[in-house]
Amino acid sequence: MTSALRDLAFGLRLAFTGHRPWGRLVVTAVGIGLGVVVLLGAATIPNVVAAQAERENARNPVAPGDAPGVGVLVAHSNMLELGQTYVRGLQLRELRPDAPVAPGLERNPGPGEVVVSPALQELLRAPGGELLRPRLPAEIVGVIGEDGLTGPGELFFYAGSDSLSPRSDRVDGVVDHFGESGQYGTTAFEPDAQLLLLLGIAVLLVPIVVYVAATARLAEAARQRRLAAMRLVGATSAQVRRMAAGESLAGAVLGVALGWLLLVLVRPAVEAAAGLGELSIFGSDLRPVWWLALLITVGIPVLAALVTTTSLRGSIVEPLQVARRTAARPRKLAWRLVPVVVGLLGLLSFGISGVSSTGGTQGFVASVVLVLVGVPLLLPWCVERFVGRLGGGSTAWQLAVRRLQMTSGTAARSVSAIAVVVAGVIALQTLLGTIGSKVADPVPEPEVTAGPLTIESGLPEDPAALERAVKELQALPGVLAAHSTESTVLASDNSRAQWTVHIADCGQIAALAAVPECADGDVFAATPDQKTDHLAGTALLLSNSYYGEADRPTPERPATWTVPGPVRPATVATTVPGNYPDLLVTPAAAAGIPASTQQVRLEVELAPTASPDLIERIRNVAAAHLVEPSTSGKAPSLGSDPKEQRDAALAAVRLALLAGALVVFALIGCSLFVSAAEQIQERRRPLAVLGAVGVPRRTLWQSLLVQNAVPMVVAAALATVTGLLIGVLVVMAEGEGAVIVDLPGMLGLFAFAAASVLVVTALSLPAASRAARPEGLRTE
Repeated sequence: MTSALRDLAFGLRLAFTGHRPWGRLVVTAVGIGLGVVVLLGAATIPNVVAAQAERENARNPVAPGDAPGVGVLVAHSNMLELGQTYVRGLQLRELRPDAPVAPGLERNPGPGEVVVSPALQELLRAPGGELLRPRLPAEIVGVIGEDGLTGPGELFFYAGSDSLSPRSDRVDGVVDHFGESGQYGTTAFEPDAQLLLLLGIAVLLVPIVVYVAATARLAEAARQRRLAAMRLVGATSAQVRRMAAGESLAGAVLGVALGWLLLVLVRPAVEAAAGLGELSIFGSDLRPVWWLALLITVGIPVLAALVTTTSLRGSIVEPLQVARRTAARPRKLAWRLVPVVVGLLGLLSFGISGVSSTGGTQGFVASVVLVLVGVPLLLPWCVERFVGRLGGGSTAWQLAVRRLQMTSGTAARSVSAIAVVVAGVIALQTLLGTIGSKVADPVPEPEVTAGPLTIESGLPEDPAALERAVKELQALPGVLAAHSTESTVLASDNSRAQWTVHIADCGQIAALAAVPECADGDVFAATPDQKTDHLAGTALLLSNSYYGEADRPTPERPATWTVPGPVRPATVATTVPGNYPDLLVTPAAAAGIPASTQQVRLEVELAPTASPDLIERIRNVAAAHLVEPSTSGKAPSLGSDPKEQRDAALAAVRLALLAGALVVFALIGCSLFVSAAEQIQERRRPLAVLGAVGVPRRTLWQSLLVQNAVPMVVAAALATVTGLLIGVLVVMAEGEGAVIVDLPGMLGLFAFAAASVLVVTALSLPAASRAARPEGLRTE
C-alpha cells in the first residue's frame, strides 16, 4: 500500500512539473470542469421536479372531511388569460380568525385584496398588462414568497373574497389546511413524450461523457514519452500505471472542483434566465441528487485514470515504441463493433415488438446509448482507414495527411464527441420529422382572421348585470353584434340523452334558429329527424353544476323540469355551440327551471379588422358583470388552432435540439482547440524546420485546416449513417409509419460542424505561426 501511494504521489508531482505544466493542467481541468458542470446540471433535474411538486402540493387546499364549515373557503382555482399567457390563482375567504395562511403569505388577503407573484407584478407593469388588471381585485397588497410558487416565473395570485358561499358548487369546498402530498408528486408524461425526453437526455449527455474521457487524454504523447522513459530506467508496469493514474487524477480532481464551483456560480443566472419563460426554476432547487453527485464526483477521476492507463498499454509493453516515435499497430475492428451491434439488435427487437412498458422504455433507451457509445469506438478505426488511403497532392495536403496518418487516434478523439451528438440529434430529428408528417393536416383550412366569440358564465344574481354586459360589449370598437341566452344542461330520466336548453325571448330565438311563428311560452327543439312530438311532458334532470344553496338536488329530492308542450321543430344556426341537441325555450315556458341552475351564453360577432387586444377588453367586460366567465371561439388574439399549436410545438422541440447541439458543439469546440494547440506544441521542431527552409505560412495554415477538416468529415459521415439507423429503428418501434428525414435539420448540424472547424483553425493560426519561426530551432 505504501508503495502504491508513493507511485500515485509521484504521478501527482509529475502533473505539476515538466515543460509548461500549468498550461496543460489548467486546460485539462477546464475541459473536465465544463463537462462536470453539465453532468451536475442534469443530475439536478429530479430535485428540481420534486421541489416544484412539493411547492404545488403545499398550496393545495385540503378539506377536513368530518368538520365542514371551519378554516378557509377556497374558490375554484381561477384561470385568467392574457393573449397566450395564462395566470392561475386561488380565491380565499376566512370563516374563522385562526384560518390557515396560504403558503408564501404572511396573512390571507381580505375582500378586494390580491397578493401576486413577482412575475405577475412585472407583467402588470409591462406594456399590455393594463388589459389584465381589471380582472384582479382593486388593491395589490403584497408579493407571494418563494414558498408559495413553483418557480420565479410563475404567474400566480391569491385573492380575497367575501361573497363565496360554503354550500355553493362554484367553490372547491371548505378546507382547514393547505398541503396534500401526492397530489402533484409526479409529472405525468405521455409515453411518446417520455421516450422523446429520455432520448434527448441520452443524446446530450453521452457526448459529455465522451468529451470528458477525451479531455483526460490531452498531452497524451508527452505523457507517454515521460512514462516510457520511467519504464526504460526500471519502473515496473504496475508502477507506471499508478504514476499515470496519479498524473491524470490531478487534472480530473481540479476539474471536478471547478465543475462544482461553476454550478454554484451559474445558479443565479439560471434562475434569472429560467424565470423569463415557461421554464421556471429557483436557483436553490439546483441541487444534484446525492447519489448522482457522488457518482459524478468519484466517477470522473476514476474514468480519467482508467482512460489514461488504458492508453499506455502499448508503452508499458514496448516502451521503445514511444521513445522511437514509430507508427502504432493497425487498430482492430471486431471488439469496436460489439456495442453498436448489440445496441442495433436491441433496437431492432423493439422495432418488431414495440415499446410498451416502463422496463421496455428503459431497455430501448439503453440500446440507443449503446449505439451512441459505439460511435467514438468506431471513429478511430474509420479515420485510420480513411487517411491511410489518402495519397499525394499539394504540399499542404501532404503535410496534413502525413500528420493524420501518424496521429489518427488523436484526431479521431478530438471529434468523437461531436460525432456522438450529431448521430443522436439526427435520430431525434428523424423521429420528429416522421411524427410531424403523420399528424400534419393535408388539406389546408381557409384562414379566418375573426369570427363569433362565445362567453359562458353562471347567471348573475343581478338581472340587470347581463343587460349591462351586452350593452358594454356592443359599444366596444370592433364588435359588430352581441346577444345573450340563458341555458342549462338537462338529462332524461334514463340518462340516455342530454339536452342543451337555451332560454331566450322570441327575438333572440329568431337570431339563433329558423323557427315558425314564436310567442312567449313556446318551446322549440332541434333534432336530426325533426320529430318533436314525443318530447312534450318529458321530465328532465337538471345536470348543470351551477346550483345554489336552496335548490341543491338530493337523492330524495332530485331537481327536474318537465318539458311543456307543444314542442315544435327548429333548425339551429351553426353559431350556437354545444355538443348536445338543443331546446329553445321562451321565458314563460322555462319558469320551472331554477335560476341558479342556469348559465349565460353570450354570442359576440367580431369585425374581421378587429384589433388583437379586443378579446382582452371583452374578457374585462365579462369579468365585471358575469360569474366566472370563459371565452371560446375564433378571435384575433385567441391564438392558433390545434394544428398550428402542434406544428409550433414540434418546431420548438426541433429548435431546442439544435440549441442543445449548439451548446454541446461550443463545449466540445474547446477540446478541439486545445487538442490542436497541443499538437502544435508537440510539432514545434518540425514546424520550425519547415519555416527555416522557406515553406510559406499560407501552406502551413492550409495544412492545419485540412488536418482539422478531414477527421470532421469522417465523423460526420459515420454520425449520419449511425443517426439514420437509430432514427429508422426508433420510428419502427414507435409505429409512426413511413420514415421522414429532416434534411434542413441535418444541414444545420453540418453547418455547426463546419463552423467549429473554421473557428478552431482560426484560433490555432497564431500558435502555428509562432511555432514555425526558424528561431524555434534554437530552443529545442
